[in-house]
Amino acid sequence: MLEVRNLNYQYRNLPVLKNINFKIAKGEFVGIIGPNGAGKSTLLKVVTGLLGDQEQVFYDGKTVKEIPRKKFARMVGYVPQETEFSFAYPVAEVILMGRYPHMKNFAFYSDRDRQVMKDAMRMLDIEQYEYRNFTELSGGEKQRVVIAGAVAQEPRMIVLDEPTSALDLHHQIAIYRTLKNLQREKNTTILIVTHDINLAAQYCERILIIYEGQILSDGPPEEVLKFKRLQETFGVKVYIDINPITKSLYVLPYDT
Repeated sequence: MLEVRNLNYQYRNLPVLKNINFKIAKGEFVGIIGPNGAGKSTLLKVVTGLLGDQEQVFYDGKTVKEIPRKKFARMVGYVPQETEFSFAYPVAEVILMGRYPHMKNFAFYSDRDRQVMKDAMRMLDIEQYEYRNFTELSGGEKQRVVIAGAVAQEPRMIVLDEPTSALDLHHQIAIYRTLKNLQREKNTTILIVTHDINLAAQYCERILIIYEGQILSDGPPEEVLKFKRLQETFGVKVYIDINPITKSLYVLPYDT
């Protein structure tokens, strides 16, 4: 579904991304990890058409520029690290904004649009916030609303930038479970940047490590999450073992 070929990007002559190449097939669940400042968020903004000319980014063989914006919005949903609005929109309205790509010009929300909105709220456990203003919510609550908007968008692919960084443990797992269900039930492609290596190891089929603007490693968690590689990438000693419950790898940093 997505292919990135020889992608380079710079801010004011400062190279941020260097010769990035990867492919993501439809229905994959792919995680991106790496230290702060490695270029992870910049990469997501480029592949979603928010930065750069995107001439090296292809969806179904077409560059982002070749795809009409409304059609692209039906293909790809994006959840940034933070979202703010200048006006006090009700939560229901924020989520319904995700239905815009499916609406005809000057149309009103249909019964299906509202049902999709309700379903997304239920999936993200935010039904109690339906009539509250978005600006009144906590950071974690806002993030769940924005993710619900992306779910209501019903895109073929959802791209998320650290979606669980402001959430408690319960809602971290709930978000990943929701994304996994979308992958399994609707074959939705998931691309997620995260600092939580253990959640990535548990839910992602592939992990990309980005370091200093380059892809250092790309593969299944058990091939990517190696002692030496993680210690060199993050500059900290790590202990790696198998979680006896999930059977996935788990990584613990330590200092001696």
